[in-house]
Amino acid sequence: MNQKSLLKLNSVAEKVKILRIIPPKKLLSTTLTSFNKDFYNRLYKNKKNIFNFTRVIKIFFVRKISQKDIATTLNVSRVTVTKALKNHPDIAVKTRELIKAKAMEMGYIPDFIGRSLVSKRTHTIGIVLPKIAHSFFAYSVEKFYEAAKNRNYHIIPMISFEKQDIELVNIQTLLSMRVDGIIIDIASNSTDNANFKIAKKSGCKILFYDRYPLNSLEQAVVTNDRECARDLTRLLIEKGYRKICHFAGPPYLNISVERQMGYEEAMSEKQLLKYILNVDLQVRDGYEATKLLAKRKELPEAIFAVNDSVAHGIYEAADELGLKIPDDMAIAGFGDIELSKHLNPPLTTIRIPIKEMTEAAINLLIDMIENNTDQKERIVFPSTIIVRKST
Repeated sequence: MNQKSLLKLNSVAEKVKILRIIPPKKLLSTTLTSFNKDFYNRLYKNKKNIFNFTRVIKIFFVRKISQKDIATTLNVSRVTVTKALKNHPDIAVKTRELIKAKAMEMGYIPDFIGRSLVSKRTHTIGIVLPKIAHSFFAYSVEKFYEAAKNRNYHIIPMISFEKQDIELVNIQTLLSMRVDGIIIDIASNSTDNANFKIAKKSGCKILFYDRYPLNSLEQAVVTNDRECARDLTRLLIEKGYRKICHFAGPPYLNISVERQMGYEEAMSEKQLLKYILNVDLQVRDGYEATKLLAKRKELPEAIFAVNDSVAHGIYEAADELGLKIPDDMAIAGFGDIELSKHLNPPLTTIRIPIKEMTEAAINLLIDMIENNTDQKERIVFPSTIIVRKST
């Protein structure tokens, strides 16, 4: 109830109900501005009027709305309110809608802390991602939310900005919030399991998504990086390219290692020389690596980048160098982020099944939480080569 609503109260009795439950000094500094001070003094001298108040007005000013308050207001049982707010089929749809509407009107907020003390769970899942201003990760968050909502869980996203120390803070913060489990897409400079052992020691369930530490035995949901990289390199060879360079990612990341292995296998099949340059995973890394090759006069016929962001950097460098894609140099990426199809020419890349992977990750983690189990397997989803005009 706001100040405007207070001014609309018509009777002295209604005003008395509100004044009764707020200490005089506190009222003077808050609500009193909407009342005449003479009226206020008269009411507080009249003890009989002061004690004439109702429960409904009281709960707006004294404490949070509870399910019991909603039940009392609607003259139904608290059990009915609890079930209605959980969409329980025992409660008629019309009754559920009535109770939800009243809860919204009264400003009811579920008490997750109190509920967690009883159930020993918060029904929340932490999500740690390397970045958010990137269509792959942004879309992943949306799909994580949808999948969690279907299981009556909530997600709490955290961003590591590709830094191991921030990743550690993210995990510690989520553990302090008593999340039931954490899904982690590791930072590009995460070189050991130290960050993740903290979560395990706390009893929190963890699962890796997309990227995982090379020496980890924890559950992970990934794509078939090696197979896709091999097939994409074969495609480039079939198109007539022979000097194919691979801009590989950090050597301690699973996606980098797997994609490089796929590239090497395809090149070995045709007994072609391998050209590998390790870069990081950002646009600037693709740009700088390409400019370096140009300076050395070692530009290849085609470049297969570890991800689409690196490929975008190659485009920028090629433009500055006056190279025409694909006539002077072909480019392929991995990930099919949103911008890739809008490049000139559109980028040949590999599309990762984000929706299926996020759904699997959420469901697997919740099953681990609710059954108190630990899984040690990799769930691998196949990705798809998307051929466009850059090759």
